[in-house]
Amino acid sequence: MKMNIFMRVKKLLYSRSHIFIILWGFVMHIILLYGVLDANFHSPIISELPSVPMPNGAPAKRVLIFVADGLRFRTFKNHIPPYLNSVIEHQGVWGISHTRMPTESRPGNIAIVAGLYEDPSAVFKGWKENPVDFDSVFNQSYTSWLWGSPDIISLFTKGYQNNIHGASYPASWQDFNNNFDSFKRLDDWVFNEYWKWLTNEAYNYKAQDKIILFFHLLGCDTTGHSAKPQSKDYVEILMALDRNIKNVVQETEAYFGYGTTSYIFTSDHGMTDWGSHGSGSTDETETPFVAWGAGIKKKAQFYNIEQADITPLISTLVGIPHPRNNEGILPIEILDDNYQKYIANAFFTNAKQLAEQVKANRELMVGRSLANIYNKDKELSQKLFITEQFLQEGKIVQAIKDTNLSAKLAKQALTYYRNYLSQRFLCCLLIMWISWIVILFLDLSSVPKEFIEPIWNYVIIIGLIGITIPLVLEYAVAGCKDGRLLGYGLVCNFSVWIAIKKIISNEISFDMTSKKPLREFVSILGITIMMIVGLYYRWTFSISMIIVVFLLRTIFEKSTNHRLTITGVALSVFPLFPVVGPVPRVYLVLVAIFIGMVVVMKQKRLNKCIKVIEIIRLLLTSVLTLNIIDGKSCLSWFLLFTTPLVICLHPREWDRRIIGITMALLSPLALLSASHEPMFFLILSAHLQQWPIYVNAERCSSNLKRMNLSNFSVASILMMYTLICFFGTGNMASLSSFDPTWTRHFLTIFSPFTMTSLILIKIMIPLILVGCLIQAMARETTIFSSVLLLGDFLAIPLMFGITNQGSWLDIGSSISRFVIAISLPCLLVIVNYLSKPLTAFSLINCGRHYSISNQRLKI
Repeated sequence: MKMNIFMRVKKLLYSRSHIFIILWGFVMHIILLYGVLDANFHSPIISELPSVPMPNGAPAKRVLIFVADGLRFRTFKNHIPPYLNSVIEHQGVWGISHTRMPTESRPGNIAIVAGLYEDPSAVFKGWKENPVDFDSVFNQSYTSWLWGSPDIISLFTKGYQNNIHGASYPASWQDFNNNFDSFKRLDDWVFNEYWKWLTNEAYNYKAQDKIILFFHLLGCDTTGHSAKPQSKDYVEILMALDRNIKNVVQETEAYFGYGTTSYIFTSDHGMTDWGSHGSGSTDETETPFVAWGAGIKKKAQFYNIEQADITPLISTLVGIPHPRNNEGILPIEILDDNYQKYIANAFFTNAKQLAEQVKANRELMVGRSLANIYNKDKELSQKLFITEQFLQEGKIVQAIKDTNLSAKLAKQALTYYRNYLSQRFLCCLLIMWISWIVILFLDLSSVPKEFIEPIWNYVIIIGLIGITIPLVLEYAVAGCKDGRLLGYGLVCNFSVWIAIKKIISNEISFDMTSKKPLREFVSILGITIMMIVGLYYRWTFSISMIIVVFLLRTIFEKSTNHRLTITGVALSVFPLFPVVGPVPRVYLVLVAIFIGMVVVMKQKRLNKCIKVIEIIRLLLTSVLTLNIIDGKSCLSWFLLFTTPLVICLHPREWDRRIIGITMALLSPLALLSASHEPMFFLILSAHLQQWPIYVNAERCSSNLKRMNLSNFSVASILMMYTLICFFGTGNMASLSSFDPTWTRHFLTIFSPFTMTSLILIKIMIPLILVGCLIQAMARETTIFSSVLLLGDFLAIPLMFGITNQGSWLDIGSSISRFVIAISLPCLLVIVNYLSKPLTAFSLINCGRHYSISNQRLKI
């Protein structure tokens, strides 16, 4: 009796301890994910910055900004439209505007009118909007009018009602259905709105200065996505754009008077030959730039400028203060020399505005007591003081030269202070994460000690207080306004305290028994290393799959068969193939559908009715793939939504249910595929069908607190399967970018939520097979715990590989690697539970159960 009570108390204490570990682990994952992203992607925007006034004497009363969304420089140079060509030769300057990451519409347009490159914290908004309000030339103007895409115009009109007026066409107009007229009407609508303004409202502002008119022109972007940038339609859209700009300029000059208006033509980002953007290729980062009109040189010279430099150019042309968080440097070389004194003062204002950002970032990140930590602060202050003296003495050339040096110093200081705390954050997070791994390992592979010296509890508490006090004192004495370091430091200290307490109160109990422990250990280590390398170099997943095959034969020995080896080797070939691109290779999709039909027809144990249903679904899929009929309205969606129902028609036995799941999921996957993705899916299914499930269940079912080497073996294999599902047909770029071609059978009108959901379904379909395998395995195992432990180890090297500089591809890839590593174990758990209904529920078994119940009732 006493023994039973003791066992119940011990079980209750273990249960509570286990619940605490689960909750603490969840908190650790959230903090690490948020903390690493926060350390690298904290918003640089400071809203309390003062506005530096612009000197008088601006050359223009108004500026018209034409942004041809998605127009790349190479196409523009090869097909310079007639009117802009005459402008370049006789009226202004031109060149390349170099964009930065990410080469997308939102950050590109913000860089043009706010001088602010991508706000890294936008990652928390899915790169769709700026989470922090920012200042732009529109805010500083007397009045601004904006026309264009609802996604862009709303960025600048949100929250502003007084001096910013915006109008957009319906979002449904952004249709990628390769219709030239629908592309052209996007730009035509913008110009028509301007004609209405010129007719109805312009007379009220004829003599007013500091006016900005913004034309966001989406025609090139939609045409490039659908018809591609090298197409005739893309060039024709550019020519139509040129004709409209010519009419606008002529009417504007005639109405407001010649020589009072400035004009800027540029693009937010470029585009690749295959119609995508987001990475850092030359075609995506080089966009055209043409400037003419009041205040601009007329020498037909070619210049290279940074995209953010357009913002101070706009401010200088119309005489408005630079946006408070502007990072651009005024390109004085393209301005008219007749305004040299005004240009020098405007340039000095630009440098002072950058210096104000340096001062604010220094106080925010470092604190006032450590204000001189950066050795170039004094040099910057001295340069600004000397420059101001030169301006007062009328030494314009020397003042411009010193202002240029001051602006460069200010940008270097900005970079330093914005990155000052990042490494300290990452160190705190690393110590916290190692402590969590120690806690998890001890919880899974140790047992409590029978007796612990009480003095250790006091030592642990005193140690926690001892490492916390210096952290709090540093924060209080320095006067740093950013409390993140204190927060991460406290969490780190608490995690270390729990880990030390766990080490003192537990002893290791890990089961190393195995017939070939050295071989298993080396294979696990090899797979883990290759998974990390594979996130950088996709082809190494081929080596990983070979190691998996070797490990499977080691674990299962005689219980395995040659089909498992052959299909595993076949899977290893796919990472060597080129990444699936947006150009559909329909013949490969059709080959996979045909193979699926053959597999269905050869299933002798499959019910004839189910067989007919599967064949009809695959036939309809092939007809839709060939575009013989249009299924966007209903048929494609019908095949997608009926997939779970068709799966449930198959028996629950593993060897029969896995075939049913494969054939049912093949239809939606084929409709969302562009190349050999369905072939990969079929081979993956054939490979998983060969798993000796019951042998694995017998080997891996063990005491919950008795972790063994086989658990880690199976866990590493499951993690490898998950990654091969991601990267078997793609890479980081294909995971992080998007092309409307992939969802062409479901919809063509731009709908971010629906399109993203369809792409996620496509990614999840191969993972569902892995989840079904897990469901077919033994339930009471520590495999998931082993997966969690291995996944947490993967996150350590990748958390230091995240970058917030470079191309969109570099940033997106670094984030994707880390997020995949930290979320991979959780993803396996989610896929496991999502797959449970697909393996456990059967309409046939329900029918049998209902018949048996009726017979019993009759008896």
